[in-house]
Amino acid sequence: MLLARVWDAINDPMMGSIAENTRSRFGRFRPYIAFGSPFLAVFAVLTFVNMGNGTGGVIFSTVIYIAAGMLYTLVNIPYSSLAAVMTEDPKQRNLIGTSRSVGMNIGMIIVNSCSAGLALHFSGSGAEVATGHGYMMTAIVYSIIAVPLFFIVFATSKEVIVPDYEARRLNPAETLSGMVKNKYLMTIFLVSTVQMVAFMGRISITAFYVIYCLGAFTLIALIMTIPSIGGVIGSLLVAPLANKIGRKKVLVLTLLGQSIGLFIVYFAPFKNMTQLMIGHWVYGIFNCGFPICLAMVADCVDFWQEKTGIRQDGSYYATYGLSTKLGNAIGSAFGVLIMAAFGYVAGSHEQTAEALRGINTTVNLIPAILLACAAVLLWILWD
Repeated sequence: MLLARVWDAINDPMMGSIAENTRSRFGRFRPYIAFGSPFLAVFAVLTFVNMGNGTGGVIFSTVIYIAAGMLYTLVNIPYSSLAAVMTEDPKQRNLIGTSRSVGMNIGMIIVNSCSAGLALHFSGSGAEVATGHGYMMTAIVYSIIAVPLFFIVFATSKEVIVPDYEARRLNPAETLSGMVKNKYLMTIFLVSTVQMVAFMGRISITAFYVIYCLGAFTLIALIMTIPSIGGVIGSLLVAPLANKIGRKKVLVLTLLGQSIGLFIVYFAPFKNMTQLMIGHWVYGIFNCGFPICLAMVADCVDFWQEKTGIRQDGSYYATYGLSTKLGNAIGSAFGVLIMAAFGYVAGSHEQTAEALRGINTTVNLIPAILLACAAVLLWILWD
């Protein structure tokens, strides 16, 4: 995992630079979506192939995992970059971001609702626990669905903003220097990283909170799905609100709304289901800031082009993608460490009151504080 994250720090900006310098009759970004998605689907399935616990199995799993991550980058960075080249109209960019967010959340609802049942179904008649084969077959189902959807994106999108092909191509050092000097991009990088630390730090151990603090294993699916359902609702309001009051204010509002929701959950007694549900729904409805971040990256691209004449769509979206991966890695790792510091004992059916407080702090309080900090940072740094 550590090796994969280190490689991401190199691979993401590299892919962004490659994509933005691509010259083809299909555009700069669309070809990677069309021709990269089948390979991504294959390697997504291969990540669930069990080659045993020996050295060969470890090497196979490591290589496949890193390759799958590279293919995800190959497809996702061009996909994200499309928002900046499909239109120059800020309102249209807001709508594109909203559409992406709604689709993403609907997809998460489907995956969260169906994956366990599909994996168990494919594990064989009478299976009580999903097997590796069951998960692999589930991955095959999702891959078969995903590839045609990628081709629809390729076929229905159009890159209308074309850079100056006669301009000199920048070397990696010049690209990096330009990005670091763009204070708006660095602001989005910082805010997005903090946002993802909060999001992934929470989601990676939410199940522990439901099992041990709430004592209600059956609520896991609901608690895990609420942010996606709420995100669909909130996302429908993002575009018109951003058109009216601006993206910065909307993103600050979503971050503060999520923070308030988690504070409500944190201070709720574990048996007070009414307050807990209110808090989770407040958090969920305001879980719609990611499309605004994407639209603001496009603003960063336009700002730098106006200032220097250089357009770096791919590199900028790769930087944003790197911030989400960095936040993911930090949040997932530190969540477990913080729980352990409060005395959580893995595998134990009973946890101490201090351990329960640690789980509640990790899942709700720390993310609430981080989201509030992200809102303050954005408000101060983005003028």
